[in-house]
Amino acid sequence: MYIFGSFNNISGDTISVHILTNGDNKDRLEIGGTDSGVMFTEDPVEIESCVNDTFDHLLRRQATIRLLTRSFIPQLFCTSCMDAVVNIYKNGKCVFAGYVEPQAYSQSYAEVYDELEIACIDALSALQYSQYRNIGGLGVSYAVVKATAERRTFYDILIEALNGVTSALDIVGGNSVNYYYDDSKALNDIMQLYKIFDQIAISELLFLGDGEDDVWTGDEVLTAILKYLNLHLVQDGFDFYIYSWETLTADTDEIVWKAINTGAERTTQRRIVDFGSDNSSDCDTSISIGEVYNQISLKCDVEDIENLIDNPLSEDALISPYSNRQKYMTEIVSDHYGDFANMVKADKMPTSGKDSWVDWFLQIKTNPAWIFPRLGYWNEDGSKTSNWIDIFCKDNYYQYALPNESADEQCAFIASLGSVKHKADDESKDNSPLSKIEMTDYLVVSVNGNKEDDLEKAYPNDSVLLANCPRAVYNGPSTGTVYSPSDDGTTNYIVISGKLVLNPIPDFTVRYPNTVSHGLDDVGWWQQILKPIELSDGGYWYYTQKYYTATTPSDMPVADDHTDVGLVPFTGNFKPQYEFKYSAKGDSTDRISKISVLECMLIVGNKCVVETGTSGQISDFEWRDYKPMSECADLDEYYSQSFSIGFDPKIGDKLIGTSFDLQNNIDYTLGIDAEGIAIPVRKSDKLSGAVKFIILGPVNTIWNEITHRHRTWFRSSKWSSNDVPLLSHIQNILIEKLEVKIYSDNGLINGETGNDLIYVSDTKETFVNKKDDIDFEINSALTSEECQQIGVSNGVKLSTAIDLSTDVGLLTIHDFNKRIDAKPEQLYVDAYYAEYHKPRVQMTHKVVDNGDISLFNRYRHPAMPDKLFIAQGIGYNLRENNAELNLKETWND
Repeated sequence: MYIFGSFNNISGDTISVHILTNGDNKDRLEIGGTDSGVMFTEDPVEIESCVNDTFDHLLRRQATIRLLTRSFIPQLFCTSCMDAVVNIYKNGKCVFAGYVEPQAYSQSYAEVYDELEIACIDALSALQYSQYRNIGGLGVSYAVVKATAERRTFYDILIEALNGVTSALDIVGGNSVNYYYDDSKALNDIMQLYKIFDQIAISELLFLGDGEDDVWTGDEVLTAILKYLNLHLVQDGFDFYIYSWETLTADTDEIVWKAINTGAERTTQRRIVDFGSDNSSDCDTSISIGEVYNQISLKCDVEDIENLIDNPLSEDALISPYSNRQKYMTEIVSDHYGDFANMVKADKMPTSGKDSWVDWFLQIKTNPAWIFPRLGYWNEDGSKTSNWIDIFCKDNYYQYALPNESADEQCAFIASLGSVKHKADDESKDNSPLSKIEMTDYLVVSVNGNKEDDLEKAYPNDSVLLANCPRAVYNGPSTGTVYSPSDDGTTNYIVISGKLVLNPIPDFTVRYPNTVSHGLDDVGWWQQILKPIELSDGGYWYYTQKYYTATTPSDMPVADDHTDVGLVPFTGNFKPQYEFKYSAKGDSTDRISKISVLECMLIVGNKCVVETGTSGQISDFEWRDYKPMSECADLDEYYSQSFSIGFDPKIGDKLIGTSFDLQNNIDYTLGIDAEGIAIPVRKSDKLSGAVKFIILGPVNTIWNEITHRHRTWFRSSKWSSNDVPLLSHIQNILIEKLEVKIYSDNGLINGETGNDLIYVSDTKETFVNKKDDIDFEINSALTSEECQQIGVSNGVKLSTAIDLSTDVGLLTIHDFNKRIDAKPEQLYVDAYYAEYHKPRVQMTHKVVDNGDISLFNRYRHPAMPDKLFIAQGIGYNLRENNAELNLKETWND
């Protein structure tokens, strides 16, 4: 419905009101029109300022429209903020543009004509009713926004939010929306003018929180940005002004504005308006002394970044396409003198000696931030890559399918594994029931070696590894922040930690399907021909694995008489192989070394980490400009942009069949409390932007008492006839507790971790009236020297603003009013200390709106001719044609 009407005020000005509900202008209702049943009251339109004090950054206004109506107007009840748009004009100039406040319609029915009061809010107030990026709105998913989160400039954030609440603001038409800026702040005094919002960025993950309920509202986001720069935003019709209070208190005759969205320029002439009998509208002037603070305290709500990526095995991030775990495999074990054949035949529990029956339970899981591509598989949309999980794990069916497939295919996935061991009766000392199965989450990378030592026959070979690359890809939302430190004296470190095992190919006395096909009627005969297996502890046993199928996890598992081998868990029982005897040829001492296991790529923004050495030392890593495959001369050039993760064995360790921690290259001199593979990040690296982590595949490592590898990960390099390809003797690679975190050495200065970052103004008074309820959600970067002075630790912060001119954390900006460079936090504290440390006169005064009333003029009262005042906010009574000014004495000290 389109509701419209006009009236003349006491000065003869034409005041017109326009209300459009749900974008429908076909159903029209004229206020005061013949038979409309709606008319204006005697006091029809007021506009009020909602400004509390100068600490406000969104200087909101509200309007009240009062009508007399004899009927119910249901269209004015708004369920959401932007259902009904309101425009109010004075002599053809828009003086208010906003919306009918949602959920606020109230109408009485006591008389034939009852008063209907319509509460209206301006566009800045409407920001509180929408979440950042309109999450929760039609077609906008929190998960999608978070998954594609990036670093964004202040400009992009401001414009998106403001455009969102102004796109349908003009009912009458012919009006443009401009966001004017006074250029009071810049990166420095020589940067391009009016561009500070384009030159500072922030990670939008800061506004997304940990869940959809934590997403910031639009006004919270804009307030955080404006507060950080100590700027204020006010709406005047279809024009918006961004400025600092110091611009208004300055002794200047004009303000030069530029619209950051359109480039339009405007100059506002500033007058000093004297109050007197000719322009005052009543005698109710109120004069008071404003609050005095002799200390301003500002606390930064620092949002630390601990994880560089969403760790694939993070318990909080893992979900399962299956409703529960299920029994997947049973190990049937009998010692050399046990009754193995009878156990297999009759599914009997173990009864003697070292006989045991180990049930393995499995649940397939996935991390939404990771994909595990199956190369060459055609999707419905015609693409050639799909996710192993999507192919095999659907509708809670056939949980065994993917792990079984992994015994034949080169793939990767996440599996949770746990076991229950049933011991022989004569060994059991405790008959209490097992209350819980301990499950462990693993990243499984299949290898499926064929036990061939001949490189020509060994599997997997070069072509197989390359054809199945990559195994896992992370396109992270942990983007947009700066990972490089702010000074050359500080080094940050990306640390990769976890545990892995090169799981051996199990030896079977007999494979379970063979026992089914050949029968076990003559148990004694089977027992005579079976060869026992040597164990890691020097003992011997008979061994087989029995796999199961089940349609859903709730179905009873049934023995699978056809599966020879599926996913093999790590039991630690099989004899470890291939002893590590030397760190290098001719050197039998244990030096820092690395057995390369998985080749990876880590891309941050336009940089990637490159490993130049082979031992995984700190000095082996450097950051280079990343080149996609299309820009590389060959595969070798492309894959040189990678590094490997592995482990550092001691002399005498067996490489296959032993669980290892990932290599640690960190010693106490680095100044970080961490263990793992540390990759240094320095200021000169200028590391920021989107994060991508790729597991390319298993490294084709060769063993011959020491290990060596080709510089290109999938290729093999043979030095002698005794060389053994390790991958040929591995069933799979199992990784647990994989984490990729980021640390700072804090410039090798002992910093207090966890201390709040607080900026406090100086004071000489013995009595302190402190203003200490100010929080900054966005903060500046710190050098190591500044950390020492303040007493906090350095590190990577999600809340750190990014200086796009340097691509590192923002250290300072320039204040044109004060002509100084300083941190925004310091400028904020200094500005409010200058304003509040002395008593300032505040005044509320009503004047006739004769065209002199403006937010940007200065005002003078005859009772205080030596003082000038600025307007914090202005309200209007459009019938009476007066303006109520909330004024504050100017300050320039």
